[in-house]
Amino acid sequence: MDVRKAIYKRRSVRSFKQKPLDQQVLRELIDAARVGPSAANRQPLQYVVVTEPGLCQQVFDCLKWAAYTAPRGVPQPGFTPTAYVAICVKKDLALAVGAKYDLGAAAQTILLLATAQGLGTCWIKTMDAPRLSQILAVPEGVELDSVVALGLPAEEPEQVDLEPGQEGLEAIKYWRDDKDQQFVPKRNLADILFWNKYSG
Repeated sequence: MDVRKAIYKRRSVRSFKQKPLDQQVLRELIDAARVGPSAANRQPLQYVVVTEPGLCQQVFDCLKWAAYTAPRGVPQPGFTPTAYVAICVKKDLALAVGAKYDLGAAAQTILLLATAQGLGTCWIKTMDAPRLSQILAVPEGVELDSVVALGLPAEEPEQVDLEPGQEGLEAIKYWRDDKDQQFVPKRNLADILFWNKYSG
């Protein structure tokens, strides 16, 4: 799958087939993130990849899923992620502001490459970070920032474009229909693209 197709196909997946992921595939995701952009080239990010089923369940229990559609949008038993990537920041290498840009670039790289390889992903920031840090043995001086949940997708969320001028928090909330199909609204290109000068 080429990059453009992966960008448009990627959606947050919250239902997964229970097939273990190949360790080499997961290694490639981290290696791709490793060579991505980094503020002042500090490269403060480190990654904990979790694949052991018992540990995956502990990670799952620390995460808060699908704020707009819970409890329906929370992965059900038998459909939980089969791997996780915990993205961490080594504080002594991180710039005060720059690390957040590194995090976004690294996460997007992981999400897109995973999508290109046929995996489903969900990037999660809302979690019990102290508890999860303890479970993953994250040391002092390293901060757990976010987690990417991974697995073979058991659903295909659908993107829908908002109408031009359609605004407000209600408009951008993702939802599930009566058949449990997830829909993800995106702002219209006409509302976010300006040529030469901002004219909103």
